[in-house]
Amino acid sequence: MHELGFLHNDIKLENILIGRYDPQEIYLIDFGLSSSFLDKNCKHIKKKQLNYFSGNLLFASLSSCRGCNKSRRDDIESAFYILVYLLNDQTLPWSHFEARFEKSSHPEKKAIQHRLFKCYTRQIVNMIPAEMFECFKQIMRCRFDEVPKYNLILQSLQACFEKAVQQAD
Repeated sequence: MHELGFLHNDIKLENILIGRYDPQEIYLIDFGLSSSFLDKNCKHIKKKQLNYFSGNLLFASLSSCRGCNKSRRDDIESAFYILVYLLNDQTLPWSHFEARFEKSSHPEKKAIQHRLFKCYTRQIVNMIPAEMFECFKQIMRCRFDEVPKYNLILQSLQACFEKAVQQAD
């Protein structure tokens, strides 16, 4: 999608499908929140503050929780959180937010503000294998208009999964 100039903007488990005949094939669905990260002159859009939040809070990037429009790094960060979620018995440090704030007058706003606490980023670091740390650093250092270092991120993740397979044997 990124090669075509588009963001998914709603990366979550429900929008990722595994190929029926080839489990190596992965499909993204539900493009209702998708948008282009290129302007009419084919330049990267500018970073700006929005008055709303869109997407899934569980896998939302920190930047989108801060109210910024999204870029490629936000899709990548969301995908990273999915991997952490799957590696940690379907939990993230902020998994409990919906229940915690459901009786609040502005539950989503309070949950989003709470999600920005630095302690949750530190907890993510403690939840990932050492091999994934370089991947996490690359994602978090990526600037709004920068092309993510896809190859470096994938190499880091591949090393992590190869080690996991070795340990399972």
